[in-house]
Amino acid sequence: MRYTQKDIYQAFGIKRDTLRHYERLGIITPEIAPNGYHLYDDWQINLLWDAKRYQAMGFSLAQIRDILHRDDLSNVQELVVARKDEMERELAYRTMALEEMRVFQQRLAEVESNIDTYDVIELPEARFIPRREVHDLLFDERLDESTRFAVEHQAVCMPPCAYFPDAYGETYYWGFAMRSDRYEQLGGPDSGYVTLRGGRALSACVDAGERWNFGHALFTQLLEEAERRGERPCGALWGLLLSRTHDEMGGYHRYVKAFLPLEDS
Repeated sequence: MRYTQKDIYQAFGIKRDTLRHYERLGIITPEIAPNGYHLYDDWQINLLWDAKRYQAMGFSLAQIRDILHRDDLSNVQELVVARKDEMERELAYRTMALEEMRVFQQRLAEVESNIDTYDVIELPEARFIPRREVHDLLFDERLDESTRFAVEHQAVCMPPCAYFPDAYGETYYWGFAMRSDRYEQLGGPDSGYVTLRGGRALSACVDAGERWNFGHALFTQLLEEAERRGERPCGALWGLLLSRTHDEMGGYHRYVKAFLPLEDS
């Protein structure tokens, strides 16, 4: 039995251009009729079926060509095991990204109802990679590797992070933050970052307002609240920029989730 490209499309939804591409790669080898038609026998159909199955597993077409032309089953198994391991790594990564998305979604849902509402929470340790001092970019070669790492893994980074090395000081930095366990799991560089203390922290949502209205003054209430509670700050003050909005009156808002690490009680 011989099948035309039209037959293949009607039976499997595989278009002519796709078939020709498979042919150029050597995945299938149809018979060329005198009238120029490309004809496919049952064997070519089986190869197509296998190719689409392997493609659904995430194999590249070059890998599929290799698999379909190997005559040693153990070699095929090696390729399948390697792809399985790759898929497991991809799944672990996407799981981390999904966890971060859920946290982000929860913070967004709570932000407006929690402006200047204070809570003591358990904060995971994080790694912060500075990229800007206030508004100026930092062009320090020592940061290049860590910055590239953060950009590559934006899906599992927290939102943009503001970091005050001295909780009572005016200098702050913008950059990337990632939970320390994820940073280590993904093999982040050994330098170019600052460790943000985990454990007990006083937390609040802050509206930074207009774009020029950002600085230490936004967080003085957080420090004052810690003092009222008799808590002792321990570590750098930092915050996550959750979202920007513009209201109908033209007002500009930047919602920041701020964290002030506290000494253990």
